[in-house]
Amino acid sequence: MGISMSFRSLKWIIVVLILITVLMGVTGYYTYSVYNYLFNPSTTQQSPEKTLYTATNTTSLNVSSGGVVYVIGSGKGIRYSTILGDGLSSVFYCWVRVPGERPGVAEEFKLCKPEDFWRFSNEEKSYTDFITTYVKPKGYITVSLRSREAFRFGVFELRTKLPRYSNGPMLWFGFEAEDLFMGGVIHFMWHTGQGRLYAFAGDIVSRAEMDITPITGVFDYSSDYHVFKIVYREGLALWYVDGSLRAIAILGSGDTRDSGVVYNAKPYAIGFVRDLPAAQLPILLDIDGGDINRDYEWSIHPWGLRVFEGDPKIPIVLDLYEENTDTKLRGLVTKSGSRIVSAPFPGTLDITEVTFATNGDGKLYIEAYASGKWYTYKTIDIKGGNIYNIKIEDKNLLYRIAFESQGNVSIQEARVYLK
Repeated sequence: MGISMSFRSLKWIIVVLILITVLMGVTGYYTYSVYNYLFNPSTTQQSPEKTLYTATNTTSLNVSSGGVVYVIGSGKGIRYSTILGDGLSSVFYCWVRVPGERPGVAEEFKLCKPEDFWRFSNEEKSYTDFITTYVKPKGYITVSLRSREAFRFGVFELRTKLPRYSNGPMLWFGFEAEDLFMGGVIHFMWHTGQGRLYAFAGDIVSRAEMDITPITGVFDYSSDYHVFKIVYREGLALWYVDGSLRAIAILGSGDTRDSGVVYNAKPYAIGFVRDLPAAQLPILLDIDGGDINRDYEWSIHPWGLRVFEGDPKIPIVLDLYEENTDTKLRGLVTKSGSRIVSAPFPGTLDITEVTFATNGDGKLYIEAYASGKWYTYKTIDIKGGNIYNIKIEDKNLLYRIAFESQGNVSIQEARVYLK
């Protein structure tokens, strides 16, 4: 009996010691957390729980446990909730270009904090019209925000007003590897002084610079919000303004690093680039140039910014338009003997298929572009009431269609599928 009681006592002593050890560990952990919070606060005065959230949501953070390494928090994209949760500096880094201060130094690049130039609140003057300001102050040549995350291909979307200024700066927004186009660009440029909107694609040696102002017909985006979007996929980039496609760039490499604009009319410009941008690109939001003796402001808020990785093989379905117009072929009524020509479309992807249908007879021509001229590639007799799916087996820079009607004929379908 005495031996049994001693054994029981020893067992309870061991249990009590284990409980004391666990309690000491928990108490020590929280004591250390509180000590760090009180005496080593972060610059944003975050709570321990918030600090943990920020740490575990840093891009590609390595966490080691028991010899196993986990990679967490990568590929978050850029959106308002990310900036609210992690802070502006966790999403963007910032540099400025200023006049040099020493003899022989014309200009100088300096690191900065994004929060010093982009200040915003959650307050709205009206629904989705947030109180915000992104500024280039007097004395600065350039203020540049660059995302820490780079995107393999991707979709960039920005809802903003674009200001007008006499002798004003340029606003650059979209995908860009680094300054002066090196590493590649797929972006917009708005010239605040000239009131002109451009789509840029290429690299430091050569770029397609497409002035899409005559296509949009808009010279002032300052009075209301507009949506600017870029879709970057393998071999192709597309620029949208307020939901309409306004520029296409055909991307590749070749024997020379050249580029050009092969079609610059409605409904969209088309350029080609053989100075291929990198497949993985960060984004930029730049205020560049203008009169450095005054301040400039850009009304941009993180709520209106969305950037994510894209599908390198995303299918593209384009309505076909009458050349030099914003009029779709679908729905057009052609007169007997008339010839309707479409705006061109890219012919460099793996799949190019035209869908065409009418309510009357005629002749359809598929034409290919080469050396500055259009050539007949294929001719199809069209019978009214039938739908035609015409696969284009060969690759050329551009294709287009032309339809000659044999009577008053309505075009009921005219699209091209690219992939």
